[in-house]
Amino acid sequence: MLANDSHVTGLENFPPIPALCAVVNGAVWIAPTGEIEELSSGEAVRRAGQTQPIVCHAPLQAARLRCEPFRAYDILELFAFVRPAVFCLPTPRGVAAALGLEEPGDQIGEALVLLTATQALLRELTHLRNQLDVGRIARTMAGAGWSWGGPVANALGISATEQNEGTRTRSAAMGLDVWNRLPQWEEEAPLPPPMDFPVADHEARLRLAELVGTDAEERIEQSNYAAATAGAFAPRDQAGAPNVVLAEAGTGVGKTLGYIAPASLWAEKNGGTVWLSTYTKNLQRQIDQELDRLYPDPAVKRRRSVVRKGRENYLCLLNMEEACERATLGGGAVALGLMARWAQATRDGDMFGGDYPAWLSQLIGRSQSVGLGHRRGECIYAACAHYTACYAERSIRSARRADIVIANHALVLTQAVMSSDDERLPTRYVFDEGHHLFDAADSAYSANLSGIEMAELRRWLRGGEGRRAGRVRGLERRISEMIGGDPDAQANLAAATTEAAALPGPGWLQRVFGGLAEGPAEVFLSRVADQVAARAERVEGEYSQDAAIGI
Repeated sequence: MLANDSHVTGLENFPPIPALCAVVNGAVWIAPTGEIEELSSGEAVRRAGQTQPIVCHAPLQAARLRCEPFRAYDILELFAFVRPAVFCLPTPRGVAAALGLEEPGDQIGEALVLLTATQALLRELTHLRNQLDVGRIARTMAGAGWSWGGPVANALGISATEQNEGTRTRSAAMGLDVWNRLPQWEEEAPLPPPMDFPVADHEARLRLAELVGTDAEERIEQSNYAAATAGAFAPRDQAGAPNVVLAEAGTGVGKTLGYIAPASLWAEKNGGTVWLSTYTKNLQRQIDQELDRLYPDPAVKRRRSVVRKGRENYLCLLNMEEACERATLGGGAVALGLMARWAQATRDGDMFGGDYPAWLSQLIGRSQSVGLGHRRGECIYAACAHYTACYAERSIRSARRADIVIANHALVLTQAVMSSDDERLPTRYVFDEGHHLFDAADSAYSANLSGIEMAELRRWLRGGEGRRAGRVRGLERRISEMIGGDPDAQANLAAATTEAAALPGPGWLQRVFGGLAEGPAEVFLSRVADQVAARAERVEGEYSQDAAIGI
């Protein structure tokens, strides 16, 4: 153990909590008195076992110290509570940057940031005392044993008696019921069809100049690109013959702003919606960031642009409600409290690429975070009590009135074939990463015979089975009233439900690879897996294996 002569001042009103920052072959420890020490890994582990320290990313700190996870005040949890849905890198430097603090220059500085960041966040909480929802969630989390429960409650002016209420009151009644406080969407009359005013070349160039700003370097290639793509927004000259522009430009030209310029102009002039379709979620995120130039006001951007993804990307409020009900009987209220804070602050409920902090799942576990998202085949749509607050449904309706919709190829292709006759599809599309459009079409329009597909078909036909029996409605519950009195239809329905039992059931994956397959479909999959394993070149695990087709 190396003692350091340094000493931190200005901690007179700070909670008596040490700070710990693991470094190479050791750690920096700042005592509640302000004394700074450089410790060996073993000594740091011993002290952390005696007194909970402030850390940044507790699982990572435990891994660096080569020890089992230990209880700590994780600054990232406090940040997620105080500033939900705000971007932050999960490092001391990232926290400092997010809070506008001086970034640390060395390892001791990183440990000091944990203290100054804690002070800043607790001070910020004092301005939220009048927000009842924040206090209710904090009481629930404090009652569930959250490490930050005491300091957070004190910052919010919550007494010790009120903190204990979280242990005696149903969690849903204590503030985790975020679904009751979200805005409700309403069905609105459809908008009239968009007009057909063209976008001239010079208009696209001027809009591009506005987007890049007066201080930007002039790039004639980007301006030419914007002018060329404007041709795709011209009215049709012949029925059934849309205007198509294939535009290609080198890396660094600025293609995204190049097509956003004419697309946004057309949407404004004609009262229509332009869909920007990509192949990857990363590019969706980049396009969304570029739209900050077009809509610098977040409120305006929220109204005029929408990011659309598949339903599985969004938080499911029904899943969250069920998790909260389970939390009244046991643990999980701390994780759900952080999720409730995010659910109220999020722009659109997107848990994969939106404003959800990916590191939060590492801290609180996947089952209580991204595990609360929609699952394929389980949504009950209008039968759900939270249908009018649903993030996925809200994004669908918001997209109908937005100027710009950022989607992906798979969603666009699926919508093209699944839309109803009375649903008006967009008339203007931009396919970025267009060379991937054919792969996306193959995936969207192909039929797969896989264990997942068969298991989902069984769940769709038979409904929930086992622990989730009441969660998913089967075909009988969905159409029984429609076919009542028709003996042939009822017989066919009964046959379909019975025969679906031959498909893989709950827990099929473990049985298939564990030699315990049940039913013809699971036996088939098990034998396919055996054949692939016998012929595959890679044998490290069950996944990512392939083998040539043979007899």
